Amino acid sequence: MIKERLVHVVGVEPEGPQPDFPPLAGLLSRCGILCGGRRHTEALSGRLPSGVQILPITNNVLEIVSTLTEFIKKPEGRIAVVLASGDPLYHGIGGPLSRAIDHGYVAYYPATTLVQRAFSLLGEPWEDVRVGSIHGKKEDPVLSAGRWIFYTGGSSGPVSLIEMAARQGFGIQEMTVLEKIGLPGQKVTSFRSQDLEEVRSQEFQTLNMVVMTVDIK
Repeated sequence: MIKERLVHVVGVEPEGPQPDFPPLAGLLSRCGILCGGRRHTEALSGRLPSGVQILPITNNVLEIVSTLTEFIKKPEGRIAVVLASGDPLYHGIGGPLSRAIDHGYVAYYPATTLVQRAFSLLGEPWEDVRVGSIHGKKEDPVLSAGRWIFYTGGSSGPVSLIEMAARQGFGIQEMTVLEKIGLPGQKVTSFRSQDLEEVRSQEFQTLNMVVMTVDIK
């Protein structure tokens, strides 16, 4: 049985949502619930039909999932739109949604991931790079020697990665911090192993990714 797609999870590039282009151009006029980061939802002010419920996404993923689960029971002729950075099914809200809601009700529209954007800036292939995240994680990812990229989720991310590597008996040959990818103030800074103490004295933007080469001490 083919179900109506009631939840549309739209990947957004760092530059922000584009309401005049598909898929948003065909979705916003039917929107009953809009979920997303404040920067994304505020960019669409004035483009939404009256009565739209706006739910900011912060650390409330379970609340968002619960709300959407209830919404599909009584959509009342509307749809729900969820705005997510990059590919929603790659270290994003698409994972929890896919586990909670029958996939027949949900449509996903990926954008470029920050991993892709980071390596494009570096001019470096990344097919052999390990991808990890320390954003909202209670336990450290298990490191191995080689090239890594990390979602950090905060300005203290680069320092946290140095400390995490030390706890697991690894050293860092080189670290590159990419801040505010695709946004005003974009910055790329590289540190050699002998310069890692400088990382502790730097002030990084909250939005950053870290590429680093890990080896055994």
